[in-house]
Amino acid sequence: MPARGMLFRAALSPLARRYAGAAVLLCLAAILYPSLAPSEATPAANLGWDKARHALAYFVLTGLGLFAFGSRPVLLGGVLLLGAGVEAAQAAMDLGRQGDLADLAANLTGEGLALGIWVAVSQLRLRRPRPQPER
Repeated sequence: MPARGMLFRAALSPLARRYAGAAVLLCLAAILYPSLAPSEATPAANLGWDKARHALAYFVLTGLGLFAFGSRPVLLGGVLLLGAGVEAAQAAMDLGRQGDLADLAANLTGEGLALGIWVAVSQLRLRRPRPQPER
């Protein structure tokens, strides 16, 4: 029986896990560039509610990471530190960006939602009766 946090990952083929890992890297780049580039260099200044975009970005990043690597503490801690580090870097840089605790809260909300869904579905999969092999 696979480890509890690895239920989804064990069901994925090695190729699917590799694609999920590549998607994590693309998502990471899609978060880091607009977060750390000068504000004039990013065209997405007014695409909608900022906090929802933060939550969605970190929800997707965390969800892809869970599919690719399972619920490893290093992954979850890394995503948490990324969200906090980006906000700290924005506060320290003088590129028209501002670090914001509300943005950090939105980042953590997205991460928490992804992890919560992962845990809930994992629990449902553990409770589902498994078919008995025929003899």
